[in-house]
Amino acid sequence: MDSHCHVHDERIPDGTAGAVAAAAAHGVTTLVTVGCDRATSEAAIAAAAAHDQVYATVGLHPHEASHGVDTIVDLLDTPGIVAVGEAGLDYYYEHSPRAAQR
Repeated sequence: MDSHCHVHDERIPDGTAGAVAAAAAHGVTTLVTVGCDRATSEAAIAAAAAHDQVYATVGLHPHEASHGVDTIVDLLDTPGIVAVGEAGLDYYYEHSPRAAQR
């Protein structure tokens, strides 16, 4: 099981299907693909809907915190969402003010 991946990342050769196939070839049969903002959360949901072995999270990476959590709240009611994430505090890069991340 890979509990944190991004199989929906558009930069992956052969797309989500290619990522799922590559994981399976290495014995990874369950994947949790993680959304980092609204667009990638929607892509994670679509990936999970298309592949039985993929589960989705909805999230807002700390670097995107200035956009506000309200940008993803409505996605939390989507059937099949298994967790919230990308989430947390990231003070290393300071891409979003600390107050916005809280």
